[in-house]
Amino acid sequence: MKVNIVIYSEHLAEEDIQALLQAIRDCEQKHFKSKEVGIAILAPALSKEECQELIASIEPAFPHIQAFTGGAI
Repeated sequence: MKVNIVIYSEHLAEEDIQALLQAIRDCEQKHFKSKEVGIAILAPALSKEECQELIASIEPAFPHIQAFTGGAI
């Protein structure tokens, strides 16, 4: 079973998006181990590098995550 989540934010700070992603990852690890949770982040205010750093900060690594800034990564 696959679960897809889209996060769109023009105003959330990078730290807020990171906290939200980490909470989703923690919940997935605790309650949905047999599910594939995919996340798409649309954050026009963040640069490509900021999005890549944000994704890399999630522990354990999130294999099904994509981020899009003003231009696609």
